[in-house]
Amino acid sequence: MNSFLTMIVGTPNRFRHPSARVLALPMLASLGVGYELSSSSNLVTQAGSLLLLSLLGLQCWRMQRQQWTKPGPAPASVPAMAEPASKLQNLSSRVLQACGDAVVVSDGLDRIVMVNPAFLAMTGLSPSEVMGHSAELLGMAPLRDSHLNGVRSSLEADLRWSGESAQTCADGQQIDTCLTVTALRNEASQITQHIRTFNDITPLKQQQRVLAEQARHDSLTGLPNRRAFGERLQQAMSRARRQPQTLAVLYVDLDGFKSVNDLHGHAVGDQLLVEVGQRLDACVRLTDCVCRLSGDEFTVILEGAGHPDEVQRVGNRMLERLSLPHCLKGQSMVVTPSIGGTLFILGDNASTLCQRADETMYEAKRSGKARFILNLLQPELQHAQGT
Repeated sequence: MNSFLTMIVGTPNRFRHPSARVLALPMLASLGVGYELSSSSNLVTQAGSLLLLSLLGLQCWRMQRQQWTKPGPAPASVPAMAEPASKLQNLSSRVLQACGDAVVVSDGLDRIVMVNPAFLAMTGLSPSEVMGHSAELLGMAPLRDSHLNGVRSSLEADLRWSGESAQTCADGQQIDTCLTVTALRNEASQITQHIRTFNDITPLKQQQRVLAEQARHDSLTGLPNRRAFGERLQQAMSRARRQPQTLAVLYVDLDGFKSVNDLHGHAVGDQLLVEVGQRLDACVRLTDCVCRLSGDEFTVILEGAGHPDEVQRVGNRMLERLSLPHCLKGQSMVVTPSIGGTLFILGDNASTLCQRADETMYEAKRSGKARFILNLLQPELQHAQGT
């Protein structure tokens, strides 16, 4: 019995789990109680009681062991040791060198203190031409609202400024860039460095300009379309208001164009429209503008034409040239125009000016077609214009 108790008492020292002793003590207490209860019994009864208590203690030990061996929650990840400062500096330098976007760092007075190879490659400048020099003198937009709208307020509010800007290269060429500006500050909130990050978007801007130009031109004849006509007319009217000069608008419509499409097909009709545009363009100066509005309707803006008689001569020349035979698909055909023109007067807007020209063109059609009519202004309106 003593050896059995000794074994039990020695058990806690053999447990590897820190809480094993907590289990051993209840086991010993149970054994002691059982021993006292059975002290008056015979030897067989005492042995049975001790055996039963031992089995219960063993079962408790097994259950506790299962709890110890259950997989507990994963321990919180141990934060990685901070990289040594030298390694982080080396990594930052490698990132800056490998970055495909141009990076320029300047001080609080916007003098260059650091650039990366992408900037040197983009501009064609050398490090000696860059370091210590003013960013503005190197062709970068200065950090002023006059050049970068809203840049000062963004930097003062600790925000990044982003937008488009131009960069002058070593050969004098200007490229379009997408620019981001960030400011670094010291503990006193004073700007110590400016960081410019930008990339070349010149090809994209060129493509946008091409698309914008295409949107303003007729795909068939290549002439300015209705949208471009409205823009150019507004510009011409603004110039005429600032410096009084003769400004005329002519509307041209082909007589019987529908029959050409019906008899010869749309391909012949399209070729006819191309030739009409070319003939009209040959009748005017480079400063004038021939547009195709839609279908067989064309307009002409004559700017600074001089005396109204000159407008009359230009209109008659158009009538003569367009009335000449066209040779299309081996066939000769004559398609005459009806042309109506009017002069700009102070107080006109684009709508009233175009409406008057359009009405005069329809008057030419009603008068027998194949003719040019100029809507001569009333004397008082001519006087107001200064003609």
